[in-house]
Amino acid sequence: MKCRDYIFQLTSGQLEDAGTATKIAAWQHRMICFRCRAFTRNDQALQDILSGYGDQLQHPHMPTAKPSEN
Repeated sequence: MKCRDYIFQLTSGQLEDAGTATKIAAWQHRMICFRCRAFTRNDQALQDILSGYGDQLQHPHMPTAKPSEN
């Protein structure tokens, strides 16, 4: 598997629905390619950030009450 194939399948979501042979090929490529390992980590971090942002937009926090003055 080449880097561009791995990146395309990862970012398009095709790896989730891929067959066993493709998943093994992707895993093997990721183990030998430090750039694709880094891309995978960064892509996952970005997905986590975007998911948290989407959750925040759908369920905004209630405004906090002002502290009472003594």
